Amino acid sequence: MRPIPIVSMTLVMAIASILMPGPALAEMSKKQQAQYPEKDELPDLNHPLVKKWVAEIDWSKVPKLPKAKAKIPDCPDCPKGKKGVPKDACWWTCDGCVAPDDIEVCPREKAWGLTYDDGPSEDTPRLLKKLHQANVTSTFFVVGSRVLEYPETLLQQVKEGHHIGLHTWSHAGMTSLTNEQIVAEIKWAEKVVFDVTGLRTKYWRPPYGDVDNRVREIARQLGYKTVIWTKEWDSNDWQIPDKTITNKEVFRNFKWALSTIPKLKGGVITLEHDLFTQTVNVAGPLLDMGMKKGLEPMDIARCVNDPEPYQNSALLSQKKEAAKKPAAVKPAAKPAAAPAAKPLTPQAQTPLVTPKAASVPKTDDDEAENETIAAKGIKKSGTASQLAWSATCLAIVAVSALLSL
Repeated sequence: MRPIPIVSMTLVMAIASILMPGPALAEMSKKQQAQYPEKDELPDLNHPLVKKWVAEIDWSKVPKLPKAKAKIPDCPDCPKGKKGVPKDACWWTCDGCVAPDDIEVCPREKAWGLTYDDGPSEDTPRLLKKLHQANVTSTFFVVGSRVLEYPETLLQQVKEGHHIGLHTWSHAGMTSLTNEQIVAEIKWAEKVVFDVTGLRTKYWRPPYGDVDNRVREIARQLGYKTVIWTKEWDSNDWQIPDKTITNKEVFRNFKWALSTIPKLKGGVITLEHDLFTQTVNVAGPLLDMGMKKGLEPMDIARCVNDPEPYQNSALLSQKKEAAKKPAAVKPAAKPAAAPAAKPLTPQAQTPLVTPKAASVPKTDDDEAENETIAAKGIKKSGTASQLAWSATCLAIVAVSALLSL
């Protein structure tokens, strides 16, 4: 079998990468994984990028609150009694405190902020299919470590119109981390999403909802809006894989939450997950239940009426508009005046050796002729001297052939 030339093989691979961007992207991701932290591990604080990100924070504005005690990456344990919670902490996990700029509900009635955490995963495409069939878009709060594993799925989410938010790099409880670790967790997740999609995320959800004023201020300075979920609207689907709750109990609890809709002053934000098969299994029925009760599912940006869902939305819009505009037609340049003729300088005789193209001398007349021909879109075959050399070489070859007969 005739081997495929290297050039042809390269061309075939390039075409394949265009026709099948998923596998090509996955392979690229594997090659680039070395630049990211270890999956599901707290990032190295000595990394130059982390030091750069940390230096950009105005630490004088960050509250000096103590770290919570926890077995990282688990959710921190709350102190016994509220006396153990600092008064100025506004620690959502342990005292249910919501900051003025936390996003906990949708302002408009019947608006449903539909969110899924912890992915992407191998089960996410199945959820995407259900959302597509229902003509629904949502916000996916993605974990940076999972994006490394499923970059194609993240691209599919963006392509199908879903909104992407952050859920940190390794899914650790934020209040139990140092200031520098909080920065690294958010920024590494941001970087991998940007590297895959070109989008710079703007919304984030702290794992376990674990946030206090120290964590909020750091996230705020990094350009992020903190999203929690509406009280009593946690689906608790995350307990299904642990077998601490059943599917029927999840449906029953959600049905009860739906019964409170008439008492609500606005819309709701729900908490669901797309990491496990079990959680994706209940996502479809929950979606159907909510829509039958009149809730309108949407992503968080729509929920809060934000026309710029990403930190670089304005820049991307400008580039898109610029691409739509036809290129300006430049007026045709006036032909340059021909240079004044100079007297020809006699050239020394060259030995009968095959000349190099770069060594062929060019006169000013040759240059002017080349410019004129190029302006007409015609390729010049060669200068007069080149033609003369060609004729000489042909004559020598012919003579040699005759002598050999």
